[in-house]
Amino acid sequence: MPAGAVAMVTTPSPAGAATCLPAGTTGLTAAMVAPLIGTKTIANQTINATGCDVGIFVPPGDNNVAITGVTVTGANDHGIFAQNVSGLTISDSTVTGNGVAPTKGINENKGIELVGVSSSDVTGNIVTGNLADGGIGIADDGTVDPGAPNPGLPAASTNDTITNNKSEGNYGGCGIVVAAYDPGAGISGITVQGNVVSGTVGRFTAHGPVIGGIVVAADMPGTSVTTVHVTSNTVTGSFIPGIVVHSNAPNDTVSGVSLNGNTVSGNDWGAVDGPPTPAGIVVAASQIPAPVTPKLDGTAIGGNTVSGEFYGIWRAGDTNTAVSGNTITTEPGGVADYQVPAPGTGYTMAAADGGVFTFGSAGFHGSMAGTKLNAPVVGMATTADQGGYWQAAADGGVFSFGDASFYGSMGGKPLNAPVVGIAATPYVVQGTGASPANKGYWLVAKDGGVFSFGDASFYGSMGGKKLNAPVVGMAATPDGHGYWLVAADGGVFSFGDASFYGSMGGKKLNQPIVGMAATPDGHGYWLIAKDGGVFSFGDASFYGSMGGKKLNAPVVGGSAVGMTPAA
Repeated sequence: MPAGAVAMVTTPSPAGAATCLPAGTTGLTAAMVAPLIGTKTIANQTINATGCDVGIFVPPGDNNVAITGVTVTGANDHGIFAQNVSGLTISDSTVTGNGVAPTKGINENKGIELVGVSSSDVTGNIVTGNLADGGIGIADDGTVDPGAPNPGLPAASTNDTITNNKSEGNYGGCGIVVAAYDPGAGISGITVQGNVVSGTVGRFTAHGPVIGGIVVAADMPGTSVTTVHVTSNTVTGSFIPGIVVHSNAPNDTVSGVSLNGNTVSGNDWGAVDGPPTPAGIVVAASQIPAPVTPKLDGTAIGGNTVSGEFYGIWRAGDTNTAVSGNTITTEPGGVADYQVPAPGTGYTMAAADGGVFTFGSAGFHGSMAGTKLNAPVVGMATTADQGGYWQAAADGGVFSFGDASFYGSMGGKPLNAPVVGIAATPYVVQGTGASPANKGYWLVAKDGGVFSFGDASFYGSMGGKKLNAPVVGMAATPDGHGYWLVAADGGVFSFGDASFYGSMGGKKLNQPIVGMAATPDGHGYWLIAKDGGVFSFGDASFYGSMGGKKLNAPVVGGSAVGMTPAA
């Protein structure tokens, strides 16, 4: 065929399984590989990719391909997969029922996946019922090829658009993802506009939940995402927050992301990827110590309509974020725009009457003060994002405030000894049962007995053992796989993966110890005395106390401003 001629591919695929061809060097196979000649159009046909990994593969250097009016179904992985090309158009097509037998080692196994692609458009498509990892994805390429098990060549994705698509009913992954995986490649100049993205509330199958959501993220160390515009999309019913902007790994940079004019409603029913309660928009950098702290800078959030969430906007570790002109309706007790305090910069105390005292950056979210109690409050624990806390009473009753949810209690149940403290599970892994996700807590009794609720696991106790002084409180390790108990004489007992950093055991105290709190990294803790005195161990710093000050009721416990949830 002469150079510059048009190769119009219109012959329908057979009704049965396709003949599978190598998909370049990706390690995958494809039912169709776009031809490497002139200006190419693949139009108006059905691709049955049964038995192949990909329906249509657009190989490196195959620029200016147009895929329009096609239906792609039955692939093991992607319906349409393009690598290191420019000028690609995917329009008015239906990508459905793919991801039937996912290949291991693929990070972004979407219905439509573009890696290292520039000046390309994905517009007017219906992407639904795909089983592997969600709907539409744009990523960079390189040592990690996010769309294939084999590495690719370094290539950024730049100046691409994802517009006016429907991404609905896709399992196991997000509706639309813009993600960077390769240092030196990256993502820039992407527009995500006018799409309808939805999950299905409460829907789980062997393929996972119907997730939905729009995600912009730097996912591997040293990667970058710049200038991404997420505009005028409608996002509903997602398992994750409606729109998520993440800077995830060491030395990542996400900057210049704008979220404008989107409608976000009834998302985050899985309460994952941020706070322990549902959020509409999440903008978060992972808490990783300097000098490799990921950056998330210059996000603009304006003109969005958010409803049906506890948090309208939830932010952590971001800088120079501009929030204006949004219409946000939260659930009862919710917050329109919540900024997670810097970790390790304050703590909270509870009094026996349920009163709450806050220090440093710790916030006040309500208390039991002035309410008739069956038994006095004996301890408290904060949620991972410091947007709420639990109070525990001596009879095992538990009271929830802010974004803290109730997971059960010992209230009304027989106890060998009264409850003296509470500790919450941390937020470690989102959306899996492998580790706790700040959806549970432990209660500890005076005899050292431990009771677990929600996603809290049992790692041992002092129940039935001889004690020099009664146990008065506890604190959990950052990964939730251990905890400390503290006794009235300042003795400290470690369980699971908790390490010992010292105690007040055997030392003179003005008043007995009544509780403890751990530092964000788990390498230290504070002990808190009845008069409000505070003692620091390991890497715990001192920020002040109620020691020597007049109190209406004695201090009974405390909780540190702790770890920002992993993003």
